[in-house]
Amino acid sequence: MSYLHSRSNWIGQLVTIFTCLSTVWLSTSCNATERGTLEPSAKSPILRFAPQEVLIKFKNGVPQERIAFILKNNQIKVIAEIQRGHLYHVRILDKRSVESAIAQLSLYQEIEYAEPNYRHETKK
Repeated sequence: MSYLHSRSNWIGQLVTIFTCLSTVWLSTSCNATERGTLEPSAKSPILRFAPQEVLIKFKNGVPQERIAFILKNNQIKVIAEIQRGHLYHVRILDKRSVESAIAQLSLYQEIEYAEPNYRHETKK
């Protein structure tokens, strides 16, 4: 039973990492009609998410001390606590990209998900 639980957690982490990276990759619109070109299309906004900002959702039951350790260990500062003890709006303090920070954070079993702080615009 322990083996199955361990394997299940490992697979879950891989799925989470793949999902986060796919979301980030798919969120960038490119014109790849010509071979070897990856230029942003005219229709896509320049930045689809706030630079150096991430939303992190911790699993239920994770102690505040552990959350503080994970954030400090990854050079992350809390901007706002959206759901007390569960969802955090944070800033990456070092020079890592948002994608790199998300990949690193997704390795922690205590984190349910980490995603960019997407910008959404409404039509008038």
